[in-house]
This record gives sequence, C-alpha cells and structure tokens, in this order.
Amino acid sequence: MAIQPIDLQTLYSQLDKIGKTQIQQQQAAQAAREAEQAANRQDAEQKMKTVREADGGDARTGVVHDRDGSTEEPSDGRKEKKKEEPKEALPEDEKKEIIKDPALGKHIDISG
Repeated sequence: MAIQPIDLQTLYSQLDKIGKTQIQQQQAAQAAREAEQAANRQDAEQKMKTVREADGGDARTGVVHDRDGSTEEPSDGRKEKKKEEPKEALPEDEKKEIIKDPALGKHIDISG
C-alpha cells in the first residue's frame, strides 16, 4: 500500500497538533515526577524531625543490680514490676563462686 499525496497533505496539516500533544504529555510526566520527588523530600524531612522510640527499648529499661546487691529503678520515669526470683532455687553445687581480686584494675601495663 503506497502513500498517496492526499495522505501526505493531511499528515502535514496535522503535525502541529501532534507535536503539541506530545509536548503536553512530556510536561505532564515531568510534573508528576517533580511532585513525587517533592513529596519524598518532605517525607524525609518529617522523618528527620520526628522522634521515634528505639526498637527493643523495653528490654533495656529494667532494674539495674549493683555489685552490692542493691537495685536501682529505671531513670526514664516508667516503673516496671519487679520480678521476684527465689534466691535458693539452684542447688548448692550449681551456684557459681565469685572470686574477687583486690588488685584488679589497679595496675596498668603501659609497656606495649
């Protein structure tokens, strides 16, 4: 099927409309990309400004046991229930013996 002169005449008269339509489509796609980037940028700024709770935060805010056996409550204002463990639950042979050295931490080796 060959191209007839009348087809070319119609084609040439419609080229300006086709060009305008293509330009509008390209501009719409570019505007959509810019809007999406602006939304992503605003989301990132919002995430940077907000304070989020750390993952696993509840596991680290328990009662602190000192060496002398005293306990200290969490300092963040929340109170947790104390879990009372029976102190004599382990048999005598399974208890670990704690050995303390009075000179531990007093001598520093700087010889390299």
